[in-house]
Amino acid sequence: MRTARALVGRGLAAGALALACAATARAEEPTDAGSGQDAAAAEPARPPRPPLPPAPPPPRLPWGRHLEIGADVALVNRIGARDIDGNPTRLRLKPAIGLGLHARWEILDHLRFSAFFVHAEHELALAPGALAQPGSITAEPREDGAPSVRTIALGARFAPTLPLSERARSWLSVGIGYDRFYVGRMRVAEPAGVFTIRERGASYVEIPLGVGMSFDLVQDWLTIELETTGAFLLGRGGDATREGQAIDAQGRRRAVGPLPQTRGSFIQTLGLSLVL
Repeated sequence: MRTARALVGRGLAAGALALACAATARAEEPTDAGSGQDAAAAEPARPPRPPLPPAPPPPRLPWGRHLEIGADVALVNRIGARDIDGNPTRLRLKPAIGLGLHARWEILDHLRFSAFFVHAEHELALAPGALAQPGSITAEPREDGAPSVRTIALGARFAPTLPLSERARSWLSVGIGYDRFYVGRMRVAEPAGVFTIRERGASYVEIPLGVGMSFDLVQDWLTIELETTGAFLLGRGGDATREGQAIDAQGRRRAVGPLPQTRGSFIQTLGLSLVL
């Protein structure tokens, strides 16, 4: 009996000792939560990542096409006071308001190619004795209307261009063109009767030199522009600048004086362009 009791006591003592050792080991072991907090406290805080910069715009190719098409109001002045032989004449073309069309293509960033067309109708100012006729000269069929000369100019120009800002630009231009003059039919009233001077025409080659400026009213959509062009006119004209003939009221042949040979022109245009 004593032996059994001794064995039971020894077993209880050994179990109590084992439980005490296990509790001590758990108390000394660090917990996971504490180690995580200590590591977070030891690591310095990182600043937030800055946003990415915006993507740059794609580069524009130097030969990219940039087309403008528009219409103009023009003030047209034709210069010429002498006939084909160099003699002063008694008539001249008055300045006139005309209409025009234009198209421009941007070949390179600083170089444009343009085509133009301008139409105007000029009143013909006649001094007494003009066209070598002593009678009064009027337009036919209007007996009280002044004679008129209809002119057209068309051609092409190259224009080195300087951008002033994102919306404004200026340019110089030089080119070549064709000018055509149409002189309407006239009637001459004399005491002996009335007779008709038939219509005539003249043609010239022009060398236009110009300067201009434009501004985008609506960026990349609508542009307003102002341009001034002076042109030298080359050539001998046509039958309008030479002496002509007519049959008067008595059936006799009459000499009709020439119109002045035009040597130059000035055209100021104000236009709107649609950017395509």
